[in-house]
Amino acid sequence: MSGVNEKNYQWIATLRGFAALLVFTAHLPIPMPYIVSFAMGRAGVVLFFLITGYLAVQSRRKRSRRQYLFNRFVRMYPVFWLILIATYIVKIVAWDAGFTKHLKELVLNMTLFNEFLGADCIIGTSWMMPIQVCFFVMLAVLSADFFDLADKAKAKWADLLFYGMSVLTLVLSVLRYTKNKPFPTAFGLLILVSLIGLQYRDCGDIKGCAKYLAIFAVTFLPSVFLSYKGEAVGYIAAYVIGMVLFLAADKSGVSIKAFNMLGSVGFSFFLAADIPHIILEKFIDPKASVGALVIFTVIKLAASLGLAYLLTKFVEEPMLKKAKAFESKLK
Repeated sequence: MSGVNEKNYQWIATLRGFAALLVFTAHLPIPMPYIVSFAMGRAGVVLFFLITGYLAVQSRRKRSRRQYLFNRFVRMYPVFWLILIATYIVKIVAWDAGFTKHLKELVLNMTLFNEFLGADCIIGTSWMMPIQVCFFVMLAVLSADFFDLADKAKAKWADLLFYGMSVLTLVLSVLRYTKNKPFPTAFGLLILVSLIGLQYRDCGDIKGCAKYLAIFAVTFLPSVFLSYKGEAVGYIAAYVIGMVLFLAADKSGVSIKAFNMLGSVGFSFFLAADIPHIILEKFIDPKASVGALVIFTVIKLAASLGLAYLLTKFVEEPMLKKAKAFESKLK
């Protein structure tokens, strides 16, 4: 099966690094049409969720429910909390906003479900993380072999899950359109994208998940037009680009060392990028000239990479190593 052999896993590392760079670039103050920057950033998000689904089942099959939930928690929350607190402090100092004035917002952000609780994201790119959390919880609730697609009975249940999520997504989009309130259509769409990545991992080619892609298309187009109206074209472009890049990376077996290295620190890289951005804005106006924009971009990139490396090397990796011993004791 394509993409399943160990020798082919480098394409995942390369793709993860490229996705992080897309999200990073989309948030730079580069003068470009909004639809271009939006499609670029959202394509990176689509890649992240395809990768999440592709890798998720293998991780789940190796662990009990408690082990899997603990593993996902340790991989997501502690480093996020550290970056969140650092970003909060930098924003408070840079904007002279007062340390205690926004503490409630900080606490709500620590749950990752702050937008559902009425608080904006302190880290802009963290909006997609609660969807990942929900996907991981769903996998933990299901049995470890639920997605054994070689078993026809289990494959039928997996199909029903996909159909159910498609219906939920359509319902959310209709509610968003009729009630004119921000019902989370993106939640349904990105869970479906993760399930496509999962299906692709087990089937190994595009033909194996053609049914899922067809159902997704039928769900995606009306959901996007109902939910996002004038931005629908940007959404369509982003999802198509993300899926094409994913397939192309697998089929080509691409491996680019620079992107592999970026992928290894990608989680911290795209989350922590707000910190140098906010600090740099105090000293450099990137809109003043092309030179200023280049200097701003180069320094932000270098600072973000350096910060991501330090967090990964001295926080994330040691923490995961210690957590692994505790995880093995869970049943």
